[in-house]
Amino acid sequence: MSIKRRSKYTLSVLLLASFLAIIMGLANVPMAQTSPQIPVYKVVGSADLSNPGSASYWNQIPWINISLTANIPMAPTSGLTHYLLVKAVWNGSWIIILERWYAPEPAFGAWSAAAAALYPPASGPGLFRQIMLTPSTTYTIEKNYTNYFSIVNGNTIQGRLVLNYSGILLPTPNNTQISVMSNGTIILWHSPRPMEDLLYSDGMFYGYYTNSTWYYPDRAAIMWYMGSVIPPTKDGMNIGGKVPGQTFDGVTFKDAGGSLVQSGGAANIWMWVSGATWNNATYDPAFKANLWQNTSLTGLSYVDPNNHGFAVPLYTNNTNMYEVDTSGIWYAPVASSGLNGSLFFIWTGATYQNGYWTLEFARPLAVPSAYANWMPNITVGKTYYVALAVWQGKLGETLFDKSITSNFLTLELVTTPPTSTTSSTTPTTSVTNTTSVITVTSIPSATIYVTIVGVVIAIIALIILYVVFRR
Repeated sequence: MSIKRRSKYTLSVLLLASFLAIIMGLANVPMAQTSPQIPVYKVVGSADLSNPGSASYWNQIPWINISLTANIPMAPTSGLTHYLLVKAVWNGSWIIILERWYAPEPAFGAWSAAAAALYPPASGPGLFRQIMLTPSTTYTIEKNYTNYFSIVNGNTIQGRLVLNYSGILLPTPNNTQISVMSNGTIILWHSPRPMEDLLYSDGMFYGYYTNSTWYYPDRAAIMWYMGSVIPPTKDGMNIGGKVPGQTFDGVTFKDAGGSLVQSGGAANIWMWVSGATWNNATYDPAFKANLWQNTSLTGLSYVDPNNHGFAVPLYTNNTNMYEVDTSGIWYAPVASSGLNGSLFFIWTGATYQNGYWTLEFARPLAVPSAYANWMPNITVGKTYYVALAVWQGKLGETLFDKSITSNFLTLELVTTPPTSTTSSTTPTTSVTNTTSVITVTSIPSATIYVTIVGVVIAIIALIILYVVFRR
């Protein structure tokens, strides 16, 4: 090989290496976005929570089709909702967010376990969780644990129940209860949060078990990032224990379940639950029992005004998941006093029709000063990062098993009214509506910008190579 040809090959390799280095470097550089992925349009009017989506201003706003993905990729019960339709408006004092998603089997009548715990006569589905273990998981009863008892198919047996999956052994707590189905599948009853972490870490968590009479409520949530650092690409949460540092059956858990993985991260979450906050006395057992008007049961010093639907306000950071009230029904209370009315601060209205849930959130833009550490004030000129999630409880989604956005989306209040709608891609399952649908992919805009820059650099590199080889 001649020196001239060798030089050309060397130059080609160097150019290619430089090109790859530039692309890899750009991939880690955050790019600014020119428009929000969820624009919140200025309108005149208020929310009609008795009939969500019926206000006339919604007809002028296109649906945004947001892709969802499984939070537990290997679980067959995770990621059951493939897309979520969203619109948003503000009227000068309130923000109103409308969501719609396909749900073939609504979880009517299922209690939220936290709400059921407040009401002694509670009965029916959802009172506690049952976990289906990974197929081929087996068990043994270790008789040398003389102070332990296990419950198998309703029979109490002396000894400690030990699970085995591919040689991984997991001793279970005293009085662990399981059912073994005819095909050998094991169902674990009354799973506390630390046990779920252990099962997941050992590859034994397959999904939450449901049947025709046992299932969990449907849910939807909006996470508002409030951290002191740049938001992560997704809303990564720990499974963990009930509190940080909890010791459970001899195992110490560093993290609390629901706490954020990202250092410096924090977020407010609006959580709607069909079995607790729906305001439907026929299908929501908590409202049927008039739970939220009974302070002796809730432990709160206030009641739900007008008995309207609401979204539970949660707050999460690196330490734990909290509930923004003074009672702590779902999670530990964020404060012991000074939060009068906070649990019912975010209003909701929901309907189920023709296979779809339609859910409307409404909240004042400004929050009382007592709430401000745990809920964001929403103002014009600021970009908010939000993540969305949906649970289909009758199909097995509950707790950390859900359908979520694969990354945070940007949301901004815009001062212009909505423009006339245009045709766009429609979702796979059609939705009857007169407005158009805009598809938001899970690819961040920064990735798109980097791709464009990479293509330009590649073209320049090819031109240089062409000139070199022409000589």
